[in-house]
This record gives sequence, C-alpha cells and structure tokens, in this order.
Amino acid sequence: MEIDPNEPVFNKNVLEVLTIGNELCLLIDNSEKYDKYDFLTVLHRLLPLLYLKASLLKKVAASNPDASERFVTEEQYELTYQALKKLFSTGDLFYVTPKKDITVKVSLAEFLTDVYQDIKDFIMLYQKPSIGAKENAINECITLFEKHWGPKLIAALQALHILIYPVSSKIFDKESFE
Repeated sequence: MEIDPNEPVFNKNVLEVLTIGNELCLLIDNSEKYDKYDFLTVLHRLLPLLYLKASLLKKVAASNPDASERFVTEEQYELTYQALKKLFSTGDLFYVTPKKDITVKVSLAEFLTDVYQDIKDFIMLYQKPSIGAKENAINECITLFEKHWGPKLIAALQALHILIYPVSSKIFDKESFE
C-alpha cells in the first residue's frame, strides 16, 4: 500500500501513538527479562507519553465500519496478567476512588493488562492493509481511551509513582486532608 501523507490515518499523532504503544507492548511482552525497578521505571516514562499522544487523536470518518476486530485472546490476556502480577508481587494491589466516598482495591497488573490489550488490538488492526481497518483502529482506540484504558492508565501511573518514589505516598495520609 502506498502511503498518502494527506490521509488522516497516517497523521503524525496516529503514528506517535502507534510507536509509543508498540514500545509499551514490547516492554510488557518481555516483562520477564527485566528486573522490577527497571521495568517500573520504563513503564513510568512510557505511560504519560501514551496518554498525552492518545489525547491528541481525532476520530476519522470510517469508510467501512465493519472492518474491526480484536486480536488479544483470553489466553494471551491471562498470561500477560499473570506475568505482570508476578513481577509486581506485593506492589500489585492499590486503591482507587472511582466515586466520592467509595474506595476499592484494584490490581496494577490487571489495569496494565487492560491497557495492553486495547493498545495491542489497536496496533494489530492498524497493521491490516486496508484504510478501513486503520480508520476503525483509530476510532476504537479513541473510544476505548476515553472510556476504558485512559482512566486505568492514569490510576496505574499513580500506583507506579508510589512504587518508584515511596516517600510520595506519605503526603496522602488521612491527616493531610482533615
């Protein structure tokens, strides 16, 4: 396929999300090759870039709305989740407050695997040769960013910050809010 630089699916922001997303997927796919601190540090640097670049994406008119599919299987999801959970060990669980006065304990590995799944699916669909697949990949990425993986990425980033810089967690004690 010849690349038309004026085609919205080849826009600079799309290519940057693909590049950063690919780096994230490679990192997670190879998580067993990293020690915990190095993995956390690289992840801590990639996630804000991915969030920023995804927030700049713009929906494109889909010429073939049916040219969409998912690629990460349940088995791949589970293997990724278990690998991350093992790597994070005791640092896997953290608290989020999805609504006022409601705090829940969640898994960093699960949140990151959710982000990974949506980004990997975006990359795989974008790699299809048709423009329609690329359009749908971009639109699905934006929709899932807004509703699913964007909020999880932000929550995971906060948990990563506390794991990398444990002293920062002391500013969030109960007394500081009273």
